Amino acid sequence: MSRSRSPNYPQIGLKEAVQRAKSVYESDYRSSLTRALTAERLGYSGVNGKSLAVIAALGKFGLLEGKGEELRVSELAVRIIAHPPGSAERLQALAEAAARPDLFQAIAQRFPGKGASDGTIRAFLMTQGFIPPAAETALRAWRETQQMIAQESEMDPAAAVISAQLPPGSVPGNVPGSAPGLRRAVFGLAEGEVVITAPVFLSAASVNDLQDYLDVFMKRARREAGLE
Repeated sequence: MSRSRSPNYPQIGLKEAVQRAKSVYESDYRSSLTRALTAERLGYSGVNGKSLAVIAALGKFGLLEGKGEELRVSELAVRIIAHPPGSAERLQALAEAAARPDLFQAIAQRFPGKGASDGTIRAFLMTQGFIPPAAETALRAWRETQQMIAQESEMDPAAAVISAQLPPGSVPGNVPGSAPGLRRAVFGLAEGEVVITAPVFLSAASVNDLQDYLDVFMKRARREAGLE
């Protein structure tokens, strides 16, 4: 009887994945390494089930790149490692990494706003072919990834990507009481406050959609202000 296999997914969260990628970078920077040497840099004795799972997870987050036996730390990983926690550059890179796994994109699309309970997401994973233990591991990796993005977003409210779309001089800030998993920024203008609320984690497609909407919003605002 064939053994049931769950769909591919990162078996660790983004926080651990970044720490692992950093250990490789600190040893060899962006030099190409064999799979076996990469496993050793990650803290394993060699290529085995555990080391392969971590290597695969780093690949799914876009932190390792390469083909066949040659692997190296990606440019995306360096952007995360190089910039301090809470900085706009690091947050943007983290958001890109968090959106890379196909499974995480599917969860984000199925449950926008991150308001779904663990039980609801677990049930969704099982209907997608995950056996219960794998669904639990995937759910934990998903939650840990979201928690990392949320924690680092709180370090520097001005680092919100959406703040770049507003006029110079606006001062963004998080509003106490924002719902978990959401970023809320308030911009004080002479006429009053502009409030933007958005999920902490956005997929690449959602970021592009938001950019398009904000472009239309700013075009209308400029026209109404007599700037066009």
